[in-house]
Amino acid sequence: MLIANFTQRDEEIEVEGLWQYDYGQKLQINGLDLPAVFEVHFAYKGLEKAIPQTGYTQDGVSVVDIPNSALAQPKTISAYIYLSDASQGETTNKILLYMNKRIAPEGFEAPADVDLFHHTLEAVNEYAERTAESEKSAAAWVHGHEDYPDREEDNAAYYAGQAKESAEHAGDAVYEISGQVKDAKKSIDAYVAQKEHDLKGETGNVYFAAFKVVNGRLIMYSDPTVDKVRFTRVGSRLKYRLAL
Repeated sequence: MLIANFTQRDEEIEVEGLWQYDYGQKLQINGLDLPAVFEVHFAYKGLEKAIPQTGYTQDGVSVVDIPNSALAQPKTISAYIYLSDASQGETTNKILLYMNKRIAPEGFEAPADVDLFHHTLEAVNEYAERTAESEKSAAAWVHGHEDYPDREEDNAAYYAGQAKESAEHAGDAVYEISGQVKDAKKSIDAYVAQKEHDLKGETGNVYFAAFKVVNGRLIMYSDPTVDKVRFTRVGSRLKYRLAL
């Protein structure tokens, strides 16, 4: 098998290694990411019309047969990669296949070119069947399928039920955590109320920390004998005076 390694579209490369009268040769084309079915037009000097051959791509490998009629002649073969659809066709790359000439073997007769189009259709159909089987298998795992007795249960409904059950457990956990939060809040409120009571004292007076400079250092006190500011609650108003 000859191999043509491309690096980009619209590129022309040369390939050697082809011998005259070696029929049944294939050409592998790399680097172009060709579609599942494509065409290659083979031509050589003296030929009035190019010979179209259908190539195929399978598992990322693109291959086309070289016409046996082209292999029986001594001239360089030009192979044009041709991509087409319902609306247009385009020649993308060219390969020059250099022929090594030799004497024809006695009684040689080149076999007729095989109808590769139908062989390509068989390959495409086989691929389509595999794809359909994969889709059926996937559907069986999700919804169950009559062709898969071990997957009769509607797995989608089963997993939905599992998700619902998990959500209910999660809801119970959230409710439990919510109760714990409420209990914690009550404890915090009680703690704050106690500290507020301790701060106000029995008379409702409030004592704040006092600051004093001692030997160049700023000292904070909570001792009312040191604090020079006194706060006293009178009704709903808070009054203060300086203890001089």
